[in-house]
Amino acid sequence: MKVPLGIFRLSMKLFPRAFRDRFGSEMQEAFEAELARCDTRRQVWSLVLRSASDMVMSAVGERKDSIAAPMAQPVAQPPISVQKPPARSLKPLTVDQLTVSRRQFLNRAWGVSVFGLLGFFGMSSLSFLWPKLSGGFGTKITVGDYETLLEKVGPASGYTPLFVPEGRFYLTYYEGTADSPVYAAVGAKETQLVALYRKCVHLGCSVPFCPSSKLFECPCHGSKYRLSGEHLEGPAPRGLDRFPVTLVEGRVVVDTSAVQVGPPRGTDTWAAFSGPQGPLCVPRT
Repeated sequence: MKVPLGIFRLSMKLFPRAFRDRFGSEMQEAFEAELARCDTRRQVWSLVLRSASDMVMSAVGERKDSIAAPMAQPVAQPPISVQKPPARSLKPLTVDQLTVSRRQFLNRAWGVSVFGLLGFFGMSSLSFLWPKLSGGFGTKITVGDYETLLEKVGPASGYTPLFVPEGRFYLTYYEGTADSPVYAAVGAKETQLVALYRKCVHLGCSVPFCPSSKLFECPCHGSKYRLSGEHLEGPAPRGLDRFPVTLVEGRVVVDTSAVQVGPPRGTDTWAAFSGPQGPLCVPRT
């Protein structure tokens, strides 16, 4: 009988201490009483298994009771009441607060004046640093009707160039071979027009046109250029620089923002105007 009793005590140690303190003595007494009435070994082991099952069921029932107990009696929550804060009453402004003193008026007037002057100066500086080009040199200039311009600068007018002051260029007639690459860049072959920059490529003097010689003759150092702007003689390193010419809806447009370098010395693409056509305006020195 010692073995079943030892198994019972060992099984009791597997349960929590609170369970053993509450049910341990009763269950052990009941187990010993039942064990005394067992005659065979089979009855003994059947009692051991039944006692173990009873202990497990008792422990599970105790756990359920301990969990369900607090849930069966919920704690009543006190009612919550929200009270609105009392409305704030605005105090009326006094006469002193409504009126503006002489000192306040002068301070505000000076502040507005200073900020106005600073804003005007800032806007003026921005417009000076980033000008909005809408015409004149450095932009695309529409000179006029194509057919009308051909009559003004072509054979009908004696090949007299047209000076365009807002673009600082001469618009001249051209019937040469256009062998130099610069003629393709400015569209001279297609339009029969060349826009020559009036600035001498030597030292930057303004070069006028001589009607008698049909040359552009620099009065500063004697450089001379043909009607097509090609170098003829003088200290200039190349021909006159020029601008691209295009036709837009039958009108001539010159892009003065894209300066093309003039043809090199020795370029002669128009035999009819290879040399002077009359007396020079600036004598040779």
